[in-house]
Order: sequence, then structure tokens, then C-alpha cells
Amino acid sequence: MDYLHLLKSQHKTPSDSFFKHTIYGLRYAYRISGMKAMRVMLPSIERPHKLPVVLSRSEVKQLLKTPKLLKHRLVLAMLYGCGLRCFELRSLQLKDLDFDRKMLHIRQGKGRKDRYVPLSQMQVRG
Repeated sequence: MDYLHLLKSQHKTPSDSFFKHTIYGLRYAYRISGMKAMRVMLPSIERPHKLPVVLSRSEVKQLLKTPKLLKHRLVLAMLYGCGLRCFELRSLQLKDLDFDRKMLHIRQGKGRKDRYVPLSQMQVRG
């Protein structure tokens, strides 16, 4: 297992996720070979803590103006303005929109959990 620590500590190793899946593969290979006593421990992998990129107001306007079709503009506006994931947007239905409370009901989102998100204020200008 010192080899894995050495491999990870070197600079030119594969990505963290590739390395992690290599460990999982080794664990599986040992298990199906009947070598359950061989325990492969995953060295701690620290992910860098990066702040998200936040677009300026003018960049958001430019982003939303770029598509020619209204439905494409709406898709971008919902993804960015409400912070939706792609699969959440695809599963939206008209009944999930509550215009009175300005809320959007996300059903079975990440982790199979329901949640409400506020609809962003949109100013429609030609």
C-alpha cells in the first residue's frame, strides 16, 4: 500500500477520481479472488476549495440574449437563475411552477429529495 501513497504523492499521477476508481477496482479484484484479508485503503484525497465563478449582470444579460429561440433562452434562465441541475430541468412540469408564490417545486432532485427554489425576477425587454 506504500506504493499507492507514493503513486498519489507524485505529480504526474492520473486525476483524483481516476485514482479513486483504481482503488475501488483493486478492492473488487481482491474480493472476487477470495483475498478478503487484503484491505486496500484509499489515501485521503483533498479537493481544492475553489469559489464558483459568478457572472456579472452584463454577462448574464449577454448569455440570455444569445439564443435565438425563446425556449432556449428559458432553459438557460432556469438553469442559471434557479440553480437547477439539467436532470431537474428536464423533469419539470407545468404544475411545478407556482407563480403566485414565485416558487418552483423540484421533485426528486439530487439525493431523491424534493425542494422548493425561488423563481428569479426576470425583466423581459425586447
